[in-house]
Amino acid sequence: MTISYGVHSEAGKLRRVLVHKPGAAMARLTPANCAELLFDDVMWVKQARIDHMTFTDAMRNRGVEVVFLRQLLMETLRDMEARRWLLEARISDNTVGVGLADDLMAHLMEVDADLLSTILIGGMSRAELPIPDKGVLAPMLEPADWHCQVVRVLFFA
Repeated sequence: MTISYGVHSEAGKLRRVLVHKPGAAMARLTPANCAELLFDDVMWVKQARIDHMTFTDAMRNRGVEVVFLRQLLMETLRDMEARRWLLEARISDNTVGVGLADDLMAHLMEVDADLLSTILIGGMSRAELPIPDKGVLAPMLEPADWHCQVVRVLFFA
């Protein structure tokens, strides 16, 4: 049987939904970057997590299959061919800065899928770079600046 994904009715029954629990990416919202990231204001992450859990529980109680984006991403990242494809598609001199892409790619190919999914969804600040911040862009950033915005490019571009 082939599963057909998508929205096929405005009023039909919701059977399966893909959700993402608020986490590292939401915690990185600041008054300075929230508008750029298409948010009206900084979120209260703790309350957002509670609201998300309440909402997903309500959907499950109504028979909806709740699928979590991060879990799917972790499963995908365990496949090294899929991991390489994803990282090669998104890590380049244009996305992370000239001189940093090769070292970052090599590092991210080696980390476990759980950590990599967290990095891809939540990004990485200059201070969190696990490799020397050489190149053109990284040395110009403040340590707390959100540097590696791989997932923002991946899911929203």
